[in-house]
Amino acid sequence: METSSRIQRRVAVFGLDGVTFDLLQPWLDEGRLPNLAALLQGGAHGRLRSTIPPVSASAWASFSTGTNPGQHGLVDFTYPVEDGYEIQITNGRTRAVPALWDIVSGAGGQAGVISMPMTYPPQPLNGFMLCSFLTPSQESQYTYPASLQAEVTQIAGPFPLHMSEKGRGQDPRIFVRAVKQMEVDRAAAVKYLLQNKSWDLFLYVFETTDNLQHEVWHLLDNSHPLYDADMAELVVPEILDYYETVDRLLGEMLALVPEDVLIVTLSDHGFGPFHKFFHINNWLAAKGWLQFKRTPVSQLKRWAFQLGMTPINALKWITALRLGGMRKNVKRGRGGKTLRRVFLSFNDVDWARTSAFSVGNFGQVYLNVAGKRRQGTVSSAEYEGLRDEIATAAMALVDPEDGSQVVPTVYKREEVFHGRSASRLPDLVLHTDRAKYVSFGHADFGSNQIIEPSTGQTGHHHMVGITGLRGPGVPAGVVLPEASLLDLAPTILHYMGLPVPKYMDGRVLTEAFSDAFNAANPVQFHDVDLTGGAGSGGVSVEEEALVMEKLRDLGYVA
Repeated sequence: METSSRIQRRVAVFGLDGVTFDLLQPWLDEGRLPNLAALLQGGAHGRLRSTIPPVSASAWASFSTGTNPGQHGLVDFTYPVEDGYEIQITNGRTRAVPALWDIVSGAGGQAGVISMPMTYPPQPLNGFMLCSFLTPSQESQYTYPASLQAEVTQIAGPFPLHMSEKGRGQDPRIFVRAVKQMEVDRAAAVKYLLQNKSWDLFLYVFETTDNLQHEVWHLLDNSHPLYDADMAELVVPEILDYYETVDRLLGEMLALVPEDVLIVTLSDHGFGPFHKFFHINNWLAAKGWLQFKRTPVSQLKRWAFQLGMTPINALKWITALRLGGMRKNVKRGRGGKTLRRVFLSFNDVDWARTSAFSVGNFGQVYLNVAGKRRQGTVSSAEYEGLRDEIATAAMALVDPEDGSQVVPTVYKREEVFHGRSASRLPDLVLHTDRAKYVSFGHADFGSNQIIEPSTGQTGHHHMVGITGLRGPGVPAGVVLPEASLLDLAPTILHYMGLPVPKYMDGRVLTEAFSDAFNAANPVQFHDVDLTGGAGSGGVSVEEEALVMEKLRDLGYVA
């Protein structure tokens, strides 16, 4: 397989969404994950710091572009329109800067991209793309070229797109088996494409590691409030079998990669326990920064809300009644039109009297700025003072149960975001103590509490994941200092012999390479013109509804 003229070396990337050494290290030490262990120990490896916020929509975009969310524009799966309050869904066309595969294609190289989150709808490139995450349906066109869809289906069967609901909230053993089978079924297509298509850059992401950990973390952590020793005895062997299966599949893929290729593995964020939800919109309302309409319908919905008619309570009732098929229809979050008519929602907010609101699962707070949003109330003179007021109040918030600080850090927009897309990103990020609390903003008003025990998920995203590089020019046994997720794109481009765009925020991880490699390959940079509108849209109204349903299934919205 000949490389293209401007590409000097090839790279294969294998993502493991959300994996962490905190969970995997004992199994690596015991020899239970031999392929991942050999990959890590055979080259350079270390901890990898994620983006703020550490959400897959933002983190995978930061990996693929080498930029912070203020450049590429993705901060979560959903976001409010810049001039109003309607909620839009992030997709592959939201990204405002080129991804690795765009740059490689532009340099004459061939790229293959499979199951990379936030790539739907598929974009033309010199190579092939197979989308999965948030593809609306099996009937959608989810490959480029379009003919690849039928080709893969004929060779390997239909590519699994949607996470199974089997066993969720009922029998975790069934759920673990379902996500394992999903990876087994996907692997057939991945191995076919890896072996039978030309590529200079190959990327595949194992997605279900994240979904599994959300659901069963309490069974892996005997200090978790929801730990169940009897259930753990039944389920943990199934969980371990899942990870051993993923490791086996990874090994089968690695066996198809030529020895002269650099192999990169990474997770987009870490993972760990969480115990409670922090409902930001309820807190903002309690502090007076978010106000409700005084119409009879909205007042009736508020009364029902205060009595406990909420999406989270509906989820509890359905789970208790073991109505798993209905579970996805009321899962935490924003909800479809019917749910928003029934439950208290943003439809009931009096925007003309509201100064702040939250959209997102990671502490994003947007100010209702006059001249920016159509019913804005916060003047430029008031803006900075209000941000300081909200930040001070958030850091003073304590859990009434034990006095723990819920939000140890608050970031202003300019402290974590910069670049061409920064103006539409949150004005504040309330960064919770992620070992205990997850802010809950995807549900307009998912619960009538401000802080309450988690429902449905017991693990969530932490800031530090993993990375490893193995191949020519990379000495074995190198332990990297903690790197940034943003460092991998410039490192990959540099290894391939391409200059690094100056707009990238990450740096080349020269410490991963030998002195001889570094001496022979000095890092080159070049200017890139990023002018031109950021992407948007890309899906029909009908597809957007299906994507929202998939986000519901995954627990990100309701």
